[in-house]
Amino acid sequence: MQRARLLSGVCLRWQRMLQLPTRTATWGSQGFLKTTTSSRLNLDIPQRNLSFGSAAWNAADRRSRARNPKSSPARPVDVEQLWTQLDSYYKQNSLISFEQCQRFVEHLQQSHNPEGVTVEQLHFLLGSCVPELLPAQSSQERLQLFQSLWAQLLKLGQPTLAHYHTQLEVLRQNRLPLPDHRSLLAEIAVYHGPADASLYSALLAVACSAGNMRQATELLAEMRERSFALTEHNFHSLLLGHARNGDLTGTESVLSSMRAAGMPLGTSTQALRFEALVANGQLDQAKDVVQSETDFTAAQLLQMLRAVLAAKEVDMELVQLLVKKLPRDFLTGLDLPLALRNLCIQLAHNDRAEVVLQLVAALPAPKFEASNQNVDEYAAQLLLEFFRASVPLNLTLQFAKELVQRGQNPWALHIVTELALRRLPSASLNCLEELSAAGQELRPHYFWPLILHYHRREGESGMLRLVGEMKRLKVECDEETLRSYLLPNLKHSLAQPLEALKALETAGVRPSQTLVLVIESILLNHQQQMNDVLELLKRYPTRIQVSSLIQPLSSLAVNARATKRFEQFAQVVQALQQRSLQPQDDFVGSLLLQMCGPQSRLSQDVPSLARFVHELRRLKLQLSPSAAESILSLARQATQDHELLQALGKALQNMHNPQLVLAADLTANGGFIKHPRDMSLDELECHLVELEAKQLNPRGVLRRLLQLSVRSGRLERAQQLLAKCQALKVQHSAGMLASILDLHIKLKDLPRAQESLKRLQSVYPAFQIDEHKLIDFAALLVHYEQLEVAKQMLQQRSERHKIVGGDYVIKNVWQLLTNVAQMSAKVNSNQKPDETEAKRPNLTYETLEYLRKLGYCQMHNALLGPVVREWLLRGDLESAVAEFQRLATTHRHTPLQFEILSLLVRLGNGDQEELARYPGATAESAQKYLGTVTATVSKIHGAANMNSALLLALAESGTESQLRRLIINPEFRLNHELLVKNCEHLGQEGAVRTLLRLARGVRGVQRTIDEQRIYDLLLAQFSRANDFEAALDLFERLEADDELKVSQEFLRNLVQLLQVNNVEIPSGIALRAQIR
Repeated sequence: MQRARLLSGVCLRWQRMLQLPTRTATWGSQGFLKTTTSSRLNLDIPQRNLSFGSAAWNAADRRSRARNPKSSPARPVDVEQLWTQLDSYYKQNSLISFEQCQRFVEHLQQSHNPEGVTVEQLHFLLGSCVPELLPAQSSQERLQLFQSLWAQLLKLGQPTLAHYHTQLEVLRQNRLPLPDHRSLLAEIAVYHGPADASLYSALLAVACSAGNMRQATELLAEMRERSFALTEHNFHSLLLGHARNGDLTGTESVLSSMRAAGMPLGTSTQALRFEALVANGQLDQAKDVVQSETDFTAAQLLQMLRAVLAAKEVDMELVQLLVKKLPRDFLTGLDLPLALRNLCIQLAHNDRAEVVLQLVAALPAPKFEASNQNVDEYAAQLLLEFFRASVPLNLTLQFAKELVQRGQNPWALHIVTELALRRLPSASLNCLEELSAAGQELRPHYFWPLILHYHRREGESGMLRLVGEMKRLKVECDEETLRSYLLPNLKHSLAQPLEALKALETAGVRPSQTLVLVIESILLNHQQQMNDVLELLKRYPTRIQVSSLIQPLSSLAVNARATKRFEQFAQVVQALQQRSLQPQDDFVGSLLLQMCGPQSRLSQDVPSLARFVHELRRLKLQLSPSAAESILSLARQATQDHELLQALGKALQNMHNPQLVLAADLTANGGFIKHPRDMSLDELECHLVELEAKQLNPRGVLRRLLQLSVRSGRLERAQQLLAKCQALKVQHSAGMLASILDLHIKLKDLPRAQESLKRLQSVYPAFQIDEHKLIDFAALLVHYEQLEVAKQMLQQRSERHKIVGGDYVIKNVWQLLTNVAQMSAKVNSNQKPDETEAKRPNLTYETLEYLRKLGYCQMHNALLGPVVREWLLRGDLESAVAEFQRLATTHRHTPLQFEILSLLVRLGNGDQEELARYPGATAESAQKYLGTVTATVSKIHGAANMNSALLLALAESGTESQLRRLIINPEFRLNHELLVKNCEHLGQEGAVRTLLRLARGVRGVQRTIDEQRIYDLLLAQFSRANDFEAALDLFERLEADDELKVSQEFLRNLVQLLQVNNVEIPSGIALRAQIR
């Protein structure tokens, strides 16, 4: 259907250029501007769409207007899509897009046999290479496009006579010569026979249109030889040829010949005579021709108008006379007639913009009868073409002002301003000044593209200078302008907030407007600068809306908790409370409730919450009783420490102030109405389903759900959510990018992790990545054997920011050191034997010392474990034992104690698989090492503690006889509490076999550990994991032991676990547990 509609326009396009325009597409529908009588300037453009302004946009536009055939996008499209685009543009604008045509040809040139394109489509495009449909291009450019299309036509077969006639018509309308008409006639004769009168008539028209009268004479001679009679059309061609040569005598000669042949000199003839008179400067006679004839058609008048406008000096009197002769219905409409519009576009691109102004000035203003008519349509496309043609801005502004003054387009200045902001931001300030001078109110969002442009071109100083220009134009920055455009781009200035406020005040922005926003920026992006907040509040004692700072303060609390800066945080809260605009509002209570949100770490860290409350109480800050009750309720859900809860409740009681009012959305019903950031994972999943079912915006929920899924280790779900976010083009916040980085780290996808980190650092350079994520990234680098890169990255972080380290990141440091141990062992195994004779240093210990010096950690038993493990992974048992002794002596720690003892027991018992892993080790040497290790452990921890560890090692790796002999030894002393604690740990690790062997070993020996307690520990662990199958398996093992009697408590706990999982209770268990 699209092809049929497009092809049907071939026959009608010439008539459409001259008929009454019936445009249905408005200026707004073309995607440039949509305004009504009640609107102003539509510049509410998202920030991400403005990045194509200024230099980038101008460069793209210059390339496009420079007719660069390679300026099309690189995105692959098929022929059908390109044809649809051409069709759509043609129907909307009654023009052909030159750039789209080039893309279409380039696509066809890439294949030897064009597929998906028909001869009819190419024929249409061939006939479109004329000034009426491509007015912005020169004749040579249109000819080059025609030749490219003709080459594609030849791939599909031999051209028909209709194609050759189209070729001649294109040459005629572009006034291009045909150098050798005989070669063309010979080519046509081969496939279509001798030329007929119509073909010679077309050849004569081409020669005369180009002013080549010598060729025209040759063609006339050939026509005479073939006895082709001259028609009126041939005489008109000759008239046109003499007119364009400025040969008035020749014109009169042709007119005499027409009279002699008995042909009437109609309006078509008079129009051509008019063109000859204008070309020869006979303007008075030309006026007489116009005035004497009353039956000129619109097409003839337009042809005469083109002749007048083509002159170097345009006679406006003659132009006005011709315009008055145009039919009334031709000029009736809300926009310029298509033919006149395309003529004006052609003039603008030929550096004749002044002539366009004069022509449009001679046209009548449209009549707006209905209130819903588009009053911004007249000449709007022409204003766009002025920018594409690089018409001087002062001339464009003059044109726009004249359109407004004549009532042709009341919104012309607004359109020019928007086009300038999009295409020429460097000059758009002049447009805004003209708009202001015209009495139009300027709004802050008009300047958003300019703020971004000045930031790219001149940096922060340029933006501040623009703010001064806004003040001069009586435009004050509103909150959205400051929050979304100005302050985010003042990153360097905000490093010194006091100086930034002074600079903004000098530029014309009052401190009362910026103080809250600057404080918010510091709290979110510069969390180490809490002293700057205190200094700002001291320097500017103005009242502020503190409720907007609750969320940033809640984020700051996370950092304050990690860095133990509770006192400084409380001082900031106190200073803000003293500046509050609503002193009766419960600011402190609202903040504490926000800090204790469901997904915040503080909600599970009651000791830290108590520290915050203690510091706030010490500064005599107060909160409402309802807030205190809610906080205490949340604390009770997180801990069972009665002493801690009692102290917290007492502190909150001392802070009570019944006169304070908690905000309406912070209800006492378990806390408050939940924001998505406060929902649990399950609640967020339900909320996402609800939003998608209602086809509402799910972007915020997706962001939060992605972050929580990564944090909780649901990596497969996180990948699904990330794909959804990419499909919906969700804007990435700094926290979301950090979560994406964490996701790729956990998936061990180094390339994507590096890409995410690079993007995070480029988009949010002030964002400080969590230490644990940075250490995890370093561990990933080590996993891929890039240790030096990882160390360099960690050192750069320590140079730029203070390192917190400590227990907060101990697990992450342990994983990094474990990866180092594995890498070192792998590298050592790849060395040749002669290279390993001299023992390589322990790379893991070197890395640990490096991290300790940078402040990431201190010496810890868990962190020393990978140091010993490196030797074990290398298969060097002697060095592992020696390293264990050295660490115990130097640091008073016994890393991998249980693992080494268990290994030495297996080796001492002659385990062949283990002996194969450690070349040179024997059962005798292993027993010797076991004595060395036990002596070292006894020296550090005492004999009782060592015996407890040895007992578990034998339960893990020894024989039952060895375990039994050790237990029944009356001199064997144990640390009972330590043994129970270690058994609980083994239960959590799932070491069922070890604990069962231990239980059988201690049977009947009450001085060690109760056998039944071990079974209770195992069952308790299965209950916590909700693993009823493992619990049943344990019961069956115990039931098979004839010497054991399972306790009633064990049976009751087992039955309770089965009932929770709706599992049928076996009859044997039900009978023994006395369940009816």
